[in-house]
Amino acid sequence: PKCIQWMYRVFGLGGLIEMISVRTRWLDDQVIKARREQLHLKKEYKNGQLIILGAGYDTRGFRLLDLWNGSNDSSDNDTTTASSTFHVIEVDQPEVQEKKVKNMQWLMTKETNDSNNSNHTIAHLMESKQVSFLPVNFVTDNLQEKLTSHEQFSSSSDKQNTTLSIITMEGVTQYIPKESTADTLKKMHNIVSVGSTLLITYVDQDCFGATTSTPPSSLSVKTQNMMQLVSKVGEPWITGFTPGHFASFLQQCGYQVQSDTTLSDYNEEYLGVVGRKLSEEEMICAERFVVANVI
Repeated sequence: PKCIQWMYRVFGLGGLIEMISVRTRWLDDQVIKARREQLHLKKEYKNGQLIILGAGYDTRGFRLLDLWNGSNDSSDNDTTTASSTFHVIEVDQPEVQEKKVKNMQWLMTKETNDSNNSNHTIAHLMESKQVSFLPVNFVTDNLQEKLTSHEQFSSSSDKQNTTLSIITMEGVTQYIPKESTADTLKKMHNIVSVGSTLLITYVDQDCFGATTSTPPSSLSVKTQNMMQLVSKVGEPWITGFTPGHFASFLQQCGYQVQSDTTLSDYNEEYLGVVGRKLSEEEMICAERFVVANVI
């Protein structure tokens, strides 16, 4: 909303909404791309599952109809989807999921009866458990055990497994210690197939210099303002990586980086086409976006 954008600009944070919007669009595109690649594999892996770690109130499993269609390119003539299954498992704290499920159930009552889209309604996706919810207390629960006991999850330990996973971890790593991120990624590596895709974001280590008396000259004023604000609120960012360190970190956890980008790489592609391209001074390039494969 324009009023929120105006408020951010008043506090010197113009560009923050664009940063979050680009992150969301990038993740949407990469999820769809990974699913399409799964469908076109000439091997036994045709089934797929999207594991959303820290799902929050995002509705990606309901919004991205291409996950269920396989492709929105009518010229593709792909017939693999008929014999393929796909599930979305949202993982988050029990109290978050309880609120979300109630909200989704309320939305179900507002859906119109569209016979041409009956397989993509919130009601159908939830009742068929194509989108399911897994409550996990990340402090006390064992993520690996919780997932492998979930009825919709396909584990790599299953000899009949024909499933590749897409794992997302969006806007999480900056809030938790590196050890916690490593533990989560290693547990996921233990139970998903080689060739699965990890989509993960992290904060560039240089951004943490914004709160010092001599911020790095590479940081824009907007990025400095945001980092200073983040340090004063109730959920501070505590963890950052350099691109090189993050690639090594993921390698140690069993993942190979395929790409590592940030807002500036999508400024024209995502924002320019809708007349919202940012100047260099307006860009907040705090977060980086990584595609990695399970090895």
